Amino acid sequence: MIERISWPELFEDKPPSPFLRGQQERPLGVTFHTSTLAALPEQEIEALEALTELAYLSEVRALQTEAGTFPHIEIGDFEAMIDHIPVKVTYADGSTAETGTLFSPKDLAKIAAELVHEADLEHPNTRVMLNDLVTAQAHCALGQDMLVTSSPRLLANRNEFCVREANPRKPTEAAKIVGLLLRSRGNYTYRAGGEGRLTSCFDRGLFYWVFVRDKLPGMWRYFSACVESAKTRSDDILDLSQSILRRCVRAVQARDAIGQEFYCPHDNNVRDTMMYHFDYLTLLLTGALDAEARVARRAYSVIIKERYASFRNPKYLQALEHSAPQLYRLMSGERSRDVMTLLYTLRNTIHGPGLPPVAYSTGITEPEESRASVPTPYQDDLWRAAERRGSAERWGLTRWSDDRMFFEPYTYSLVLVDECFSMIDAVATATDVDMLFPKGYPIPALMSTPPDDERFGRQIRKRLAILA
Repeated sequence: MIERISWPELFEDKPPSPFLRGQQERPLGVTFHTSTLAALPEQEIEALEALTELAYLSEVRALQTEAGTFPHIEIGDFEAMIDHIPVKVTYADGSTAETGTLFSPKDLAKIAAELVHEADLEHPNTRVMLNDLVTAQAHCALGQDMLVTSSPRLLANRNEFCVREANPRKPTEAAKIVGLLLRSRGNYTYRAGGEGRLTSCFDRGLFYWVFVRDKLPGMWRYFSACVESAKTRSDDILDLSQSILRRCVRAVQARDAIGQEFYCPHDNNVRDTMMYHFDYLTLLLTGALDAEARVARRAYSVIIKERYASFRNPKYLQALEHSAPQLYRLMSGERSRDVMTLLYTLRNTIHGPGLPPVAYSTGITEPEESRASVPTPYQDDLWRAAERRGSAERWGLTRWSDDRMFFEPYTYSLVLVDECFSMIDAVATATDVDMLFPKGYPIPALMSTPPDDERFGRQIRKRLAILA
């Protein structure tokens, strides 16, 4: 399940979350835990590069724990202090400002020992854990939001109270949050840097279009065939195929809209907005799949009315068994059936009682969270399908009793989009789009890969995948 950010308690009437819009908008405070960010896996290195570049933007306030590119945190002598440790920020010119205080350092030593299951406060494991805790607490003392780290000690204990408030995140996790924040502000920059360095930016439409085309590589030849065959046909095959891509683009936009609410303080208005976009999201994804079913109907000349062409229709699926065996095996397989259950079950509630949002909290002092209630008749099928497709927890599903089941909308949306995109792309690959052309017609060269240009270049697509 996606973790919420524990936003710091700030003063001067600053909003608790940078995702809140209005006159008092504030930047996202990102601290780079410098000593842990060496010798990373390739994927983490690429995410760290993206974060480092975007940290120059005004929407981000970057600090680091050692002297370097950004202002750095200096922590007073732990050994010499009894009641508190001073914390300050030092800038490139040597000036200091924004001091904070880390209280009760001796308590941190005891907490560190408990976290590493050691009785000895001087044990090497305890000392290493303590260093990480002091860094995390100094980050909190300065009102920063997210600690970018690869410390296994912090990441493994991220749900412990003394660690959770620092919001430790791996670079790959942090890059998604920073990217979402930028998009929530209408900023579609994907490369940036300090003074004198170029900034590369798309507008909203192009950002999502390039991202989706990269997520659906099988759609390149599929869509190209629809474009070319439209010149020989007297139907709307071009508009139909374009609608698949457009609905996928809007699905990602709806997913992001849910995420933007997810990172705000939750109340009834937030919950209502999340579920508004969730209902739209499921309609878009079912629409994309239904459009693919109609394209397949035309390619294979399936004798069934087009309004009944749906991969959920047993008669239509059976009609594909002989004319399109590869597509039939794909869509009748367990994985496809499970994903369609996880999509269509919640989409179909649009015709009935719906998915009522509810407030949720793990304790009196814990911030309010949001869930959506699953109607009783659908619970068992949904749970079993989610368990086969990873786990119920991966999909954000929870049970409170035998007859009460809920899901967290943002977690569910993220996984649902990924799973549905995988299936949409597999359908595009499995469909013999050459059959859209008249028999004997010389099929022109079809575009099967993205062009390596200023929009779809490989490095650009990789960067967008990191941020979205």
